[in-house]
Amino acid sequence: MILRRIITHLRKQEWTAISIDFLIVVLGVFLGIQLGNWNAARLERAQSAVFTRALEADLHADAALYRGVAGYYESVRANAERVLESLEGGAPLSDEDLLISAYRASQVALVPVNRSTFEELVSTARINLITDAALRQTAIQHFGFNYIEAAAADGRQSDYRSLFRGTMPPDAHRAAREHCGDVQSTDIIALDYRCVLGLADAAVLKAAEALRAEPAMPAALRRRINELDVQMRDLINRANRLERALSPDARP
Repeated sequence: MILRRIITHLRKQEWTAISIDFLIVVLGVFLGIQLGNWNAARLERAQSAVFTRALEADLHADAALYRGVAGYYESVRANAERVLESLEGGAPLSDEDLLISAYRASQVALVPVNRSTFEELVSTARINLITDAALRQTAIQHFGFNYIEAAAADGRQSDYRSLFRGTMPPDAHRAAREHCGDVQSTDIIALDYRCVLGLADAAVLKAAEALRAEPAMPAALRRRINELDVQMRDLINRANRLERALSPDARP
């Protein structure tokens, strides 16, 4: 319609009318572009709010998870200390309690950290949707190194775990894993609970004697306890840093 009018005005050389129609066209194009930009900005703000809330929720959950894993390793360390004290002539443990505690001292926490929101933002190059620079930096630092995975890797490669598995008879290790291993709870895996191996007395005695007879066991336990001290400190420190960064008082 506008184009037809412009052609008509051109034929009649009606320059004022042509100028008015041209301005109408330019204004219409400008308003259309501006409306598109407004809609895009509104959509981006909505996406930013959604991803920000999701990322904050993931980081809060990870802070709680880190504390839960630290609590798990506190139980692992307590079992390692009981075994070490018993082997070095301190408080004695029954044969079955020795096997159970020795098994639990070898355990590691295999729990996932929820990286889905952060990875979606990074993989789609939309990390700048997190307009809170402090929150964005906290997430980048947090997901850059996973202390839970690092603690599990150290535990699986520890001298104690290798020595224990090389000393514990398979039937006793199988019984400990089936009856005294990790139990999933609401928040985090649990380790300290009453259990029985269900092995014959002779099998329990054989396994306990094997552990007590291994001369390298006390030193391996001491190394494992010292490793656990460092891992627990790292986990608690990371939880503290996350909670401080997410505190309303620390946000702009």
